[in-house]
Amino acid sequence: MLECLSIQNARNHASLHELERDLKDKYRARALDSAAHDIETKSRGINFYEDIEFVDNTVSVPESWAQYTKENIYRALNEISQSDELLNASKQLMTTIYHDMWSQWNHTNISLENRVQEEQAAKNEIQAHLEKILQEIFDVKQNIEFLKKTIADHEAFLQVAQTRLATRARRPNIEACRDPAMHRLIQEVHDLHAAIADLLRKLRQEENAVQHLLRSKSSLEQDLTIKKNSLFIDSEK
Repeated sequence: MLECLSIQNARNHASLHELERDLKDKYRARALDSAAHDIETKSRGINFYEDIEFVDNTVSVPESWAQYTKENIYRALNEISQSDELLNASKQLMTTIYHDMWSQWNHTNISLENRVQEEQAAKNEIQAHLEKILQEIFDVKQNIEFLKKTIADHEAFLQVAQTRLATRARRPNIEACRDPAMHRLIQEVHDLHAAIADLLRKLRQEENAVQHLLRSKSSLEQDLTIKKNSLFIDSEK
């Protein structure tokens, strides 16, 4: 069992390392994309890069890019599941050993001790679940803040696109041409509206999730208080 736990622990660390590396790469890519977006004709450091358009150092396409992260997440979830099974098995093993060590106890004491163990296990399970809920609440709130910032960023881009359209709408006479730039700006406005609507939908989902988690947290805290009281009473016996 100890060897299995050690192996699983190593697998958990490996999975965590892959997730952290993937997240780090995504933050780096996002920073580079943002930097590229901000480059203008007046920006410092712009230069000619001959034949750069023929350089292709890509290693993924959108499908494989998404699949890579999906597989990392799936692997992490699978390791969590395996860890839970091992932990449950180890708890059962420890309980069996404990009962064997104290088999000479009389039936009354054994029954009472088993009851205390059951309540302790239930309390620990509730405590562990509560900790997971608290972590989930923290994670969801972090995601809500990220969504709000992303929405604000998109709205700023929308303002830029709409202002550009409004500015070009003042072109006089024949210069008021429905040129490719205008088509692109109109499409950009449509795309930004759609993206913002999708982000708002996700934001509402996350906010609803927080409320659900908070209700679960309150229920678990009540259950934990009851279990602690029961455990105290039985332990005193």
